[in-house]
Amino acid sequence: MKNKGQILNMVLSALFAAMIAVFVAWFFHIPVVIGSHSAYIHFGDAFIFLAASLLPTPYAVAAAGIGGALGDVFCGAPHWAPFTLIIKILVALMFTARGEKVLCRRNLLAVIPVMLITVGGYYLAEAVIAGNLLAPIVSVWGNVVQVIGSMAIYIALGAVTQRLKIKNLIK
Repeated sequence: MKNKGQILNMVLSALFAAMIAVFVAWFFHIPVVIGSHSAYIHFGDAFIFLAASLLPTPYAVAAAGIGGALGDVFCGAPHWAPFTLIIKILVALMFTARGEKVLCRRNLLAVIPVMLITVGGYYLAEAVIAGNLLAPIVSVWGNVVQVIGSMAIYIALGAVTQRLKIKNLIK
């Protein structure tokens, strides 16, 4: 039998995956259409950032990848799911759960590599899907808004989580 800590981490990972999927697919899901191009902006990444700040890395990356990919499937874009799985795992790796604070220096500065991973990753994914290197240009701004908005929500959630000392309950 697994110890209580492993079970708690698995349960929290599953809960975060569910929250990520729900926020990607339904809550604050903002459809965007530019010409013939359609996409969406969401703030599910805030929960990826939070999961990666609270959970050990293997559990955080599982929640990020599975939750993000399921969100794509739920909102009718399953062709994005394989790309999202990889991109969101890389995003989760930019944060750390080590230390006492959720809002530590590394987690706040993570917005920089997360922006590069998100914009670059989805640019390449869309280029593969569209078969064209120019088509993804129109979606770059949406990815930037998504990362900045998710980071703002993460900071608010992180401040509350830190104030309530939630991290101490997970250890």
